[in-house]
Amino acid sequence: MELTMINNAVNVAKFRLAKHKELGAKSTLSIHEVAQLMDLVTFGPSLPQVNKTSLFFNYQMN
Repeated sequence: MELTMINNAVNVAKFRLAKHKELGAKSTLSIHEVAQLMDLVTFGPSLPQVNKTSLFFNYQMN
């Protein structure tokens, strides 16, 4: 399950970088955001970042 989350995070980062490249100067991403996405693609997400992502997103248990 963690592997799926990691692959999903990397795929989303790759997609956002591709969109940034496509838009060029019209992109809304800052240089810091691009650097973070590139780090995510190159090195993968850190374990705390993966563990923070909930399967049920904003589902709250009472």
